[in-house]
Amino acid sequence: MAKTTVTKHKFYVVDLIRSKPKLEYIEIPKYRVDVAFEITKSGKLKKPDPVPSTALKRLEDAGRQVLDDYEKTITQEAIRLDKKVGELMKTPGKKSQAEAEKLIQGVNQSIKNAMASAESAAQVAIEKKLKDEANKDKLLKEARVKTTVKVTMGVVKISGAVARLVATSGADAMAYKTIAKQVYSLGKELQQQLKGEEKLRKDLYKAIQNYMKLRESVIMQAAERQGITDTSGISVKKPLEAIKKFTAKAVAMGEEVTKGKDPKTIAKNMLDFAAKAVKGKADDAKKAREKYREHTTKTRHKVDDLGASADKLMKAARGSKTLKEGIKLGAECMNVKRSASELSKKLEDRENFLTEMNTLMEGNGLKVDDTAIIDKIKALDKKTIATEAKNMFTNIKTVKGMIDNISDAVG
Repeated sequence: MAKTTVTKHKFYVVDLIRSKPKLEYIEIPKYRVDVAFEITKSGKLKKPDPVPSTALKRLEDAGRQVLDDYEKTITQEAIRLDKKVGELMKTPGKKSQAEAEKLIQGVNQSIKNAMASAESAAQVAIEKKLKDEANKDKLLKEARVKTTVKVTMGVVKISGAVARLVATSGADAMAYKTIAKQVYSLGKELQQQLKGEEKLRKDLYKAIQNYMKLRESVIMQAAERQGITDTSGISVKKPLEAIKKFTAKAVAMGEEVTKGKDPKTIAKNMLDFAAKAVKGKADDAKKAREKYREHTTKTRHKVDDLGASADKLMKAARGSKTLKEGIKLGAECMNVKRSASELSKKLEDRENFLTEMNTLMEGNGLKVDDTAIIDKIKALDKKTIATEAKNMFTNIKTVKGMIDNISDAVG
């Protein structure tokens, strides 16, 4: 009767994932692996000796090597999963968390399937190694091995950091949305405000043109009243200079024209007549200027308020430790601030222009030539605010869209 010897050997891996990767959003559990195998040797004449420990260690190493390969598989899977969850957490919220949980469930099933394969793979590896050993040791040729591999599995789970992120980001996003609503509301008010700018600007331009046309004809009338019929070489586009030249002509024409008045009196009479005649048109131009200036001042105040709100939102977003879109949102708010600053600068230029126009209109503007006024008007048209306003409204819509998306995500 054949005699047999059974040699048993056990080893275990405390945690299959010995080197845990640095993960931000998920946690990898321990995967303990217990391996037991027994080798049965048979002998016809006597009971065989046990398998030497060195040979058992080589069989163990064969099993461990297979398990090491599965460690790499699980680690790589975990790293990919963490990145996917990270993408979801760029807009943290209940929806994102639910999607993350689904991903994790799928990975856990994949790992479970992988570990089932690892059990059979370890068995095959140990059996194969025993055959290799048998080629070197004839006493092992008839040996049989029985291997048992047991994996104690935890589950990959979402980290506490995600839960905190979701819990706080909802409140953050709502706070941001409140500020963003203010930014958007101010933007809409400003948009409405600017609709009247073009008409007021045209009214101002028309009032000044009407004033200048009347002023030119009135100076000619003033000359005619003095009996001056020779107007050659005199441009009425420069009122004060024209009056000086007309006065000189009057003096040159003699007593018939001057009627005993000295040059100073003649010039004063012409100025007084012209000033009274153009007063109505000058007043119309002043009123148009005042309306435009009032509109410009109100607009600039609204732009300042808008810039302050955008600044507040930018600081809140950039300072957030929970909102993954914070940096991008902050950059978009900076665009709003930048376009608001450009618009504010243009509006300030307009206010300066209106101040200059006020100076020009004082004393009915008879000391200022038409060229200076026309140049100022043309400069106003060139300093259009349309581009800055359009850019600003586009930026505001972008910020609002981002906030709406974040709010929907944390829903």
